[in-house]
Amino acid sequence: MEGLAKEVPYSEVIAEEPQENFVKIGDQLVYCEDSGEGPVIVMLHGFASSSFAFRLIRQPLSRSFRVLAIDLNGFGLTQRPRKIKSYHHQEQSDLIIELLKSKGIERFHLMGHSYGAVISNCIAEHHPEKVMQVVLVSPPATFTDKSPWYLRGKLGVKLAILMVRLLLSNPAKFHQLSAKAVYGDETLSLTVSEHYRRTMLVGGLRDACLGYIENFGKHRSTMIRYGMILQPVLIIAGEEDRIVTKEKIEKVATMINQAETVFIPECGHCPPEEQPESVIKATRKFLAS
Repeated sequence: MEGLAKEVPYSEVIAEEPQENFVKIGDQLVYCEDSGEGPVIVMLHGFASSSFAFRLIRQPLSRSFRVLAIDLNGFGLTQRPRKIKSYHHQEQSDLIIELLKSKGIERFHLMGHSYGAVISNCIAEHHPEKVMQVVLVSPPATFTDKSPWYLRGKLGVKLAILMVRLLLSNPAKFHQLSAKAVYGDETLSLTVSEHYRRTMLVGGLRDACLGYIENFGKHRSTMIRYGMILQPVLIIAGEEDRIVTKEKIEKVATMINQAETVFIPECGHCPPEEQPESVIKATRKFLAS
């Protein structure tokens, strides 16, 4: 269809990237920025994002910690698997554990932003012996609503994928939609939104869309299980978040056994990008406790 941006082959996308940032897990290349020394913090990004979202906090925290910022399946510079089930939250969690095992990491802290908080929830629940403390940034409160009716048929799924392709083919529209996640008109630059847009237009986009549609269709009511996190939890959220409101964050806090909450003023859904110093300060204080 005329006007649709073409997906860039994965080999071209990563051609000039540092090879040390890629970890081979089976037949898949997983992107992981690994820096610093000390206790390990594993950072997992949100939906339609990537490890790039942690760029402003990763290096400062690397002065005291070993920080791993990983691209989840379907985003950033991680190779898109063909297997649809690979995009399910449990499979994503298993992939993270395999990557850490390949690096000889047995114990670690978790930081998950938005959808990454869901993956962190899954890892903390199923691997309590490995996870020390958990930082949930702008965690979603619930996915209990049923998936839209039009995603329950093949035609609806095809139209949904087409809509994603159309959005990714329009830089201005993509930036306009992305900017709704932050507080303040100038917070998210066009340069930053272009980075996210381009790293979504990678070979395997259709498989990723199908995988996420299936996961949210089959498992949306059981994806969030914050009450199963036994480790101490810090919740960091923006006071002006329009995606996960303050009231929803307070609801999340009531689901968790050991949780403290930090609300950041003049901040929306993306604290690591909007208020990095506040996130660094809160994280350091929590992990030192």
